[in-house]
Amino acid sequence: MLFLSDEINKTGKQNHSDFDFSFKEDKFPHVITFGEQVLESERTDYNEIFKLVKKSVKKFLGKERTGLGLALSNLPNTIGAYWQLGGNYIVLNETIVGYMRSATHTTKEFNSFLFTILAHEYIHSVGYVDEMEARRMTALVTRMAFGKDHIAARIGSSDLWQLYPSLLLLPSGDGSRMKIINKFDSDATSYIT
Repeated sequence: MLFLSDEINKTGKQNHSDFDFSFKEDKFPHVITFGEQVLESERTDYNEIFKLVKKSVKKFLGKERTGLGLALSNLPNTIGAYWQLGGNYIVLNETIVGYMRSATHTTKEFNSFLFTILAHEYIHSVGYVDEMEARRMTALVTRMAFGKDHIAARIGSSDLWQLYPSLLLLPSGDGSRMKIINKFDSDATSYIT
């Protein structure tokens, strides 16, 4: 579950030590060539971004799964998204997605946000159920896929609410509405539904 850190709730600022880890980035080739075009596309396509997420997680973590669905819901403004343990849906906060669509400066920034939030929940779904471990793996995947200076890597290595503090001012929902997104994880669907 991508959520506002408890430490931010209590102190008003983030403890960056949550994301401290090191790896020799120069020993791994970046996969910018297959991802940059998707993130810079003018048309945001959840399915295309998720294909990139799955490819990146498989390449850098060696894990994959199929059959996930995507939904948008009016979640509390301190929850960016969630995947329920054992579940088949990633649920994004519709209010935050809508805000980010208008608040980000470029399509690349918005698509990088989507990549990161989908990657975080997908990483949970492939077995990283501990929140801090999933955050570390999200940071690793985004850095390895795009390089440490890419916006996706900055989002993946930080707390979303610290990067975009206005998120805390958004109306908070209760999860009572849910909208299923069609044509998601289409590579896993070989039949007509």
